[in-house]
Amino acid sequence: MPLSQVPAGARVLIGSLPSHPGLQRRLLSMGVRPGAEVEVLRRGKPGGILHLASGLLEFMLRHEHAAEMDVHTIASD
Repeated sequence: MPLSQVPAGARVLIGSLPSHPGLQRRLLSMGVRPGAEVEVLRRGKPGGILHLASGLLEFMLRHEHAAEMDVHTIASD
């Protein structure tokens, strides 16, 4: 499923990064890579920005970039 479709509060594992090389480098430098766990903290208006967390890092990602990222849901405890 694309990251852009994940509801707020859900945790996922990153399967792939967006195709934009500059964004890939930025995400990799922050430790956001395939296999990393990410939580969707908040979602902006439809088609807006996603507020995400990975470990202690919080960051924002545009909806169109999140739509390019495949993720796998993590079963809740």
